Amino acid sequence: STSKAPYGSGDADDGYTMTFENMDAFEAWRQKEEKEQVVEFVKGDTHGSKANPPRFKEHTKLVCARHQRSGRKKYVKKHPERVRKVPSRKIEGGGCPASISYKTYYDSPQVRVCYNQEHSHEIGLANLPFTRRGRRAQVEWEKDHRNRKGRPPTNSKDAAASRSPSELTSPPENGVAGPSMSISYQPSQSVQPVIAQTQQNRLAQTISMLAPLPQFPIPTVPADTVERWDRMGTLFNTVKDHARTFQYPEASVAALEGVLIRLYLESPL
Repeated sequence: STSKAPYGSGDADDGYTMTFENMDAFEAWRQKEEKEQVVEFVKGDTHGSKANPPRFKEHTKLVCARHQRSGRKKYVKKHPERVRKVPSRKIEGGGCPASISYKTYYDSPQVRVCYNQEHSHEIGLANLPFTRRGRRAQVEWEKDHRNRKGRPPTNSKDAAASRSPSELTSPPENGVAGPSMSISYQPSQSVQPVIAQTQQNRLAQTISMLAPLPQFPIPTVPADTVERWDRMGTLFNTVKDHARTFQYPEASVAALEGVLIRLYLESPL
């Protein structure tokens, strides 16, 4: 016989189409979703059921962190001439409609979820600067950049950080990287602690371990460099397509993710 749904759970058409065994399972899914999509959800509203008996224990709505919320009175800047160092992540106007609403119950640990995943902004790496982990990474980058500016490398970690990104990411001379290259890859000492961390902390650890290079004026890009980037773009897209059906080694994925974030933070604003 099928298990009875919790009282007040509604029907299949109420939008709450996702069900989790308990709150721990729901939180694990939420953290995974935020990490993979590079988004962030914050608590927007919580209330209990007013029915008698109550139809649910608690209803909570999480909204996208870039959603523009306003109270009864519009906020007016006291010093409008001041410019923020870090631009606001709030989207003016309509904000972002993405949200996660969930209900808990008195007689069951089950959690039912209604997920609206349509964001009004770019997600993925482009949204990293507007998340807490992205801002933490930026603070670490600025702190490390200040400490390293004008100082020669003093140990193996500094020496690795002073190397050109092209040395870290150069493909073979024929421009083709086979699967054996990924499998046999041995991460350096600066990456090994990253792999030892949990899945949740790996991103922040990767950024802190892979310190960025000092900024220099951007020279004119030679033609052979453009061709090299085109070749690497083709390789990356091929690997990305294969990742839909093939599980790459975790060490290789961690190393690639760290290098991409490092290059992103070193890109001109």
